Amino acid sequence: MTDWEKVRITNGKIEGMNSKLRGFTKRAFGFKRSKNLKITIFIVLDKLNLTPA
Repeated sequence: MTDWEKVRITNGKIEGMNSKLRGFTKRAFGFKRSKNLKITIFIVLDKLNLTPA
């Protein structure tokens, strides 16, 4: 059984995310801390909830 038959996920989503992450690292070249890069990634990928509680 192939991976496609097991999970039904194409490589396209992963490649798209990889492309975005490479763009972030290029844009974040001047960041002094890796924490700032992580925050940027979460904001752009909509994984960080910024709405007040």
